[in-house]
Amino acid sequence: MNFIAKMQQSNNKLVRKLGFTLAETLIVIAIIGIIASIVTPMLFGTTSDAELKAKWKKEYSDLAQATMMIVADNGGTLAGAFPGDVAGSEDLKNAYAEKLNIIKDCSGTSGYGGTGSGASTEGCWHSGTNSWYRLNGTGIESQVNPGLILNNGSLMRFYIEESHCSYAAGDYTRCGWISIDINGFKKPNIIGKDIFYASITSNTLIPWGARGWYDPSTTCVEGSTATDNRGEGCSAKYLYE
Repeated sequence: MNFIAKMQQSNNKLVRKLGFTLAETLIVIAIIGIIASIVTPMLFGTTSDAELKAKWKKEYSDLAQATMMIVADNGGTLAGAFPGDVAGSEDLKNAYAEKLNIIKDCSGTSGYGGTGSGASTEGCWHSGTNSWYRLNGTGIESQVNPGLILNNGSLMRFYIEESHCSYAAGDYTRCGWISIDINGFKKPNIIGKDIFYASITSNTLIPWGARGWYDPSTTCVEGSTATDNRGEGCSAKYLYE
């Protein structure tokens, strides 16, 4: 066999070898793609839930500190600090606005002591029917109480039930409550996922789902469409996990 023939034979072997290697590579890439398509949604879903829970813990800590400062500003108790029952909600919002880093202030309607159109209309909360949801999948409408947007994008709403802080909630009494969407206007916008609640008592903050107010075993059940599964109990459940 002459030199040229030997070179041609070597080239053919090399081509066949490279062709086989390329085929193997394509098969491996295909397998990786299939595995990634299965694993990635589950991985990112888990990570997202974990991040939201971690952010809720941080937000709650900040709110608890702000609450303690407001309590101190009012002589050690919030009882009577924001008079007018429901109408005191605007003053309550203003008190928190002074303690938190905010980028937007939304006044409530006159029934809440404000001069505005409410958190949803003024851009501090979800607007329209079915713009945010309970954990069981039922939609909720716009809100007219006062609200804030924090500099981290979180949305907040405020409500006072009884200005003397005597509204019964589980084994304690409270003045009112705060709701917060720690994910802002980004989805999922679901109570118990990125929307959480805390009661404001005369001297502290208590997450819903604690001390007999919204049992997490019935109000924080993933995947349940039961009427009671509104999501409120997740506020305490995820803080204590």
